[in-house]
Amino acid sequence: MDVKVEGRQVDIGSELQERIEKRFDNLDRRFGPITHARVSIERKAHKNDQRAEVTGVVHVRDKTIAVSKEAPTVVAAVNDALDTLTHELRSYVEKSRKNMRV
Repeated sequence: MDVKVEGRQVDIGSELQERIEKRFDNLDRRFGPITHARVSIERKAHKNDQRAEVTGVVHVRDKTIAVSKEAPTVVAAVNDALDTLTHELRSYVEKSRKNMRV
C-alpha cells in the first residue's frame, strides 16, 4: 500500500506522519486491500479564525473513497477524516459482502 501525506502551509512532523501511516495499515488489514491512500493537510485562515482542513482519498478494488473534514486543529481534523474514512470503508465492505451473497 502506498500512503502519501502532504502538507500545505503546515509542517507535518514525523509523529503525525507515523500516526497516519499506522491508521492506514490498520484499515488495510481490516478492510483491505487498499492500493493507494493520500492525505492532504491544509491550514486555512478566514478572518481571525484559523482552521485545518484534511482531505483523504483511498483507492480500493473498484472504488475511490474521498472525505474532507475541517476542525480548529490539525490533529482533530486528521482524526475526524480518518474516522470518516473508516466508516465509509466499513460500509463499502459490508455492501460488497451483501452483494456477493445474493
